[in-house]
Amino acid sequence: MMVTESGAGRWFLPFWRLYLRLSDSLWSGLNPHRLVMTIRGRVFDEDWYVAENPDLADHEGDYATHYYTAGIFEGRRARFFDARWYFQTHDDLRGSRIDGWTHYKKFGRAEKRVARFFYVESRIDRPQLPDYNDWIFRYDRNDADEATVLQTALPRLKDKAAFSLLLPFDTQTVTETAHRCLEALAGQVYGGFECLIGLPTDAGSELRALAAEAATDARCRVVDIPAGVGPGAALNRLAAAAKNAWITALSADDILAPAALFWLAEAIGTHPDKVIFYADEDRMEVTGERSAPTFKPDFNYELLLTHNYLGDLTVWRAADVAAAGGFDQTLTEDFGYDLTLRLIERIGGDQIHHVARVLNHVRAQRPETLHNPAIVSGHIRRTGGRAEVMPHPEVSGYTRVRHALPEPLPLVTIIIPTRDRVELLKQCLDSVFEKTAYPNYEIIIIDNGSVERATLAYFRTLDPQRVRILRDERPFNFSALNNGAVAEARGEFVCLMNNDIGIITPDWLEEMLSFAARPDTGAVGARLWYPDDRLQHAGVLVGFFGVAGHMHKMLARGETGYGHRAALHQSLSAVTAAVLLVRKSIYEAVGGFDETLAVAFNDVDFCLKVRDAGYRNIYTPHAEMYHYESASRGAETTPAQKAREFREITLMKARYGEALVADPAFNPNLSLTSEDLTFAFPPRMPTAKAWFYGEEETQGARSPGLWQRLANKFRS
Repeated sequence: MMVTESGAGRWFLPFWRLYLRLSDSLWSGLNPHRLVMTIRGRVFDEDWYVAENPDLADHEGDYATHYYTAGIFEGRRARFFDARWYFQTHDDLRGSRIDGWTHYKKFGRAEKRVARFFYVESRIDRPQLPDYNDWIFRYDRNDADEATVLQTALPRLKDKAAFSLLLPFDTQTVTETAHRCLEALAGQVYGGFECLIGLPTDAGSELRALAAEAATDARCRVVDIPAGVGPGAALNRLAAAAKNAWITALSADDILAPAALFWLAEAIGTHPDKVIFYADEDRMEVTGERSAPTFKPDFNYELLLTHNYLGDLTVWRAADVAAAGGFDQTLTEDFGYDLTLRLIERIGGDQIHHVARVLNHVRAQRPETLHNPAIVSGHIRRTGGRAEVMPHPEVSGYTRVRHALPEPLPLVTIIIPTRDRVELLKQCLDSVFEKTAYPNYEIIIIDNGSVERATLAYFRTLDPQRVRILRDERPFNFSALNNGAVAEARGEFVCLMNNDIGIITPDWLEEMLSFAARPDTGAVGARLWYPDDRLQHAGVLVGFFGVAGHMHKMLARGETGYGHRAALHQSLSAVTAAVLLVRKSIYEAVGGFDETLAVAFNDVDFCLKVRDAGYRNIYTPHAEMYHYESASRGAETTPAQKAREFREITLMKARYGEALVADPAFNPNLSLTSEDLTFAFPPRMPTAKAWFYGEEETQGARSPGLWQRLANKFRS
């Protein structure tokens, strides 16, 4: 806009100057979670930004836009000019007709005028979120009101399941601990149970007195266990004396929530075809304070092979336990873990149900269980598998399974889309050639219209016996590019790989193939790190921010995440296609990638199709790479890109509906708006009152507030 001192411009000039002064301003304010600085006007120092970031010298476009859309998330620094301070300090400029930043650049520097700058350094600063005590107070009090509601609801239960609680004591059992356990059983809302106390004949007088007191309750019986009988044999004696259809093996360290047996009975009545039930749990101090909740996924076979995440409160159908031969008397611990694995061999994983409620409080002072790898080895051997079971390298007491590779080794086709950015592609290929131990692979490069001479010259240097170049000049469509390349692949397996990947672990392909080659496995994903060793991908959970997100994103190297899940192989609904291995026949059977999803969520959609076809998608942390995410494409900033992204989000929500907020690999008590797996406020599992009175609207997924909507918009 041109403003002159003649005509109407003369009266408008003061307003125009005021506008410039107000627009070149910095304003800051504070909310309870974060410091917010809003910067207006032409005050971004582009020259300083380029000097600080020489890798951006060839960047095409506005540098301020780059900082706001990409630089902040990459941890880059920026400098901003304080125009208001500049005018206040230099009185002779108060009548200036240009804005402060323009004056400083054109005249102020040469005149050696002082100026003030704000230096902004971006970093991840986690806000202080409500803790577990807040969550308990709102949704899981276990108080008298809840007990009253559940007692009123007892006639509603479809099946009055009867439980036999096996509680073996030994000479090391602490009387006070056992008393708390028995007291919790006496306070159960649901009374359809018997408790069988295994009392060693050489038990001390205090423990005998406690058992005798417990036996005054008609639901409790004491079963004498001869001295010297092992714990496995003791459990079998108790199971033989049990009269009810469902059994669970507790220890004195387990303190059941008052509603534990009610919710288990409700689940059994609702899912009469299931054979095994388990629930969430936490830790409890002597004072009654609760901490360290373990909010578990639904049945997850690959996760179960790393440790017994089902926990102590696992309920089995008694008839199936007897058919499986009961508890293994040769073991000294992990009886429930071994029994569950042997039952899975008979009934499969579909017969296991997860009750997503905190029903067991484990004594806080009990040490963590160190799992016996021999139990997993025996299970794999009995199922006809071949695998190496070893201690986990990052999580003490857990195991890692490496399945044997097929013989002969199958051909794997690695597919890499690219467009120019030859330095990225060369870095990727060099790392594959130099660090991949697996010998039998080929590479297909999809050239999506490269025009730079350096790129085309590099293509000519590649060995055509090892690398094939497929030219595809269509507008970028990740799905279409990969579908075309998979059709040309010679390998039995295809590995989709971004051109901004750098290999870390030389056995990455053996690790991923050890899972992908199994007949019930679909897509396999890897653990990906940003160059600064923050976590980029440890699996995809659907439901985050409405569609999907990466769990444990930005976790520091050395940290293992919630429930150690960032470091454990496990089944997931989806994995990223930045590095994704799958059998070619499965890829083609599900129709490949949906080409209407050109950029975003095509990998999520593909994985969900694979899952729905009956395969398990698996994340393994033992195949590791660096990922310079979307470095060759940049951020989504144009109106056309935003519109395309909105269409893809809408398509995913229309296609999968409520399934997007019910990921079996997740837990309804954890948040869908935080990728670091914090607690959900409110949970997507109704409280007792909401369940009984049908107040579903109070327990649904909370609509994002203003700050969350703004954060989502900025994130996109």
